[in-house]
Amino acid sequence: MKFFKYVCMYILAVSCTSVEEYKGPIIDMHMHAFSFDRYGFPPPANPITGNVPIATSNQDVIEKTLEEMTRLRIEKAVISGPLNTVKKWKLDDENSFIGGLYFHPRNTLPSMKIVEEAFQDETLEVLGELGLAYGGISPNDSIVQPYLKFAEDKGIPVGIHMAIGEPNLSITWASKFRVAQVNPLRIEEVAIKYPKLKIYLMHAGWPFLDETKAIMCMFDNVYADLSLINWLMPDEEFQDYVRRLTNMSGVECNLSKKLMYGSDQMIWTDAIKLSIDNIQKIPFLTKEQKADIFYNNAKRFLDN
Repeated sequence: MKFFKYVCMYILAVSCTSVEEYKGPIIDMHMHAFSFDRYGFPPPANPITGNVPIATSNQDVIEKTLEEMTRLRIEKAVISGPLNTVKKWKLDDENSFIGGLYFHPRNTLPSMKIVEEAFQDETLEVLGELGLAYGGISPNDSIVQPYLKFAEDKGIPVGIHMAIGEPNLSITWASKFRVAQVNPLRIEEVAIKYPKLKIYLMHAGWPFLDETKAIMCMFDNVYADLSLINWLMPDEEFQDYVRRLTNMSGVECNLSKKLMYGSDQMIWTDAIKLSIDNIQKIPFLTKEQKADIFYNNAKRFLDN
C-alpha cells in the first residue's frame, strides 16, 4: 500500500508541474523575406536541426513559409528584406504579412521619398529590421534621424537589431561592426528624443541582460522580441535569459508584458516551429505569460 501511495503522490506531483501550452493565435514580430539563394545554392543546413532547405525558387519560399504559418497558427508575420521581395510577398498574401523596411550593408537605406511611398501604399508598415550596427551606425547617428522622426510622426514601430552576431564578423564581412553598437543603452537618447516612438529591441539585447532590463523598465515605449535566441541558443542559456527578464518581482515594471515572439526565420522554415517549441516548454512561464509573449503584447504594440 505504501508503494502505491508513493506512486500516486509522484504522478500527482508530475501532473501539477506539467508545462501548460498556449494554443491561441501567434504574431511573429521578426521574419525575413529573403530569396531562396540568399546564402548560396545549395543553401547551408539549419545549424541546429541539420535540415537543408528544399526551396528551389522564391515562390517556393513564400509557399513553404505560409504553410508553416498556417500549421503553427501564426496569424501575422513582420517580414523584412529587399523592398522588391517584401512587395512580392505582400502581393501573394497581404493578410498574413506585415512589410518591414530592412537595412543591412547588403541593403542600404532607401531614400526618404521611396520609404514614404512604400508606407503610403502599405508595402511597408514597420521600420525594421534595422541592422544598423553591421554598418557601424548608431541609432543616434544623423543619417537615421529622418527615418525615426517619420516613424514617430506616423506611429510606425521600429525594430532595431540589438545582439552580437557570428564570431569574427568584424574582421570578415562587417568591418564596421562593434559590439558596443548593439548595447541597448544606445537606445536611451533615441527614446528620450522621440518619446512616442515605438521601439523594439530585436533579439532582446542578448547578451546585454542588465542593460536590456534597464532600458525596457525606464521607457514604456521600448519592447523586445525573443527572435533567434529562441532557437539558436542552448535551452539552458535561453531559459535563464528569459527567467531573468521576467522575474522582476518588487520592481515597477513587468517585462513579461513587453516581450514578443519572433522567429527570425531567414531560409530555414523549420526554425519557426523550433522557436515556438522552445518558448512553449519553458516551465516557469504561466499560460498567461505565454499568451502575452506569443500574441497579446505584439497586438497591443502594433495597434496602439
